[in-house]
Amino acid sequence: MWGRVVEIMTAVWLAISPWIFGVSDQPHLVWSDMLIALAIATCSGLSYWRPTRRAHLVILLISVGLIAWGRLSGTPPIAAHQNHIVIGLFLLMIALIPNEASRPPEPWRFETTAKV
Repeated sequence: MWGRVVEIMTAVWLAISPWIFGVSDQPHLVWSDMLIALAIATCSGLSYWRPTRRAHLVILLISVGLIAWGRLSGTPPIAAHQNHIVIGLFLLMIALIPNEASRPPEPWRFETTAKV
């Protein structure tokens, strides 16, 4: 489930990015980045629980929203909005990775344990 860990790390980056890009004096950017980061981390965390294992796919919608927000915010976008675009594109790639991408398929796992 390394993809979910990367999503949580990206959410932490999004949460601290207003101070890195010097827009901490704009409360709407700070709060929106915090809430979006919380939503990303929550969806990633819920993916660890078997009944909600596909919760990370909601991040696809969040990332499209981040890309649109960053692109439509102004011309040229400020560094904070450029960050939103990059994070959105990155999350589009990571959110597609299945939870157990580094493990063999389930039928193979059961077959191996039955032989032992």
